[in-house]
Amino acid sequence: KLPDDAILVADGGDFVGSAAYIVRPRGPLQWLDPGAFGTLGVGGGFALGAKVVHPDRPVYILWGDGSSGYSIMEYDTFARHKLPVIGVIGNDACWTQIAREQIPMFDSSVAVDLVVSLFTGKL
Repeated sequence: KLPDDAILVADGGDFVGSAAYIVRPRGPLQWLDPGAFGTLGVGGGFALGAKVVHPDRPVYILWGDGSSGYSIMEYDTFARHKLPVIGVIGNDACWTQIAREQIPMFDSSVAVDLVVSLFTGKL
């Protein structure tokens, strides 16, 4: 269970759109996201700002596997400045928002299936 004072940062993408139906903020200004048609990669910066403003509150980032690649390096910043932030990555190994339209329209998943890498622990 999330603490009542938790701040939830939702980076853009399909995973976050789904998470918005399931994960509920506990109060005002406790859900930060880029909005409709928002950009990928804002999660790290949003979480950094939230943690600096509220250092005693838990901050969580909800990423998709694609959006995490844009700002996961901010964990270096969090560590150097002793700002604990918890990240959750939903992994479907695909650019799903793009694939959802591309496959029916073009009968192809070119450039939307993400390559399996050593980071997944599977070859």
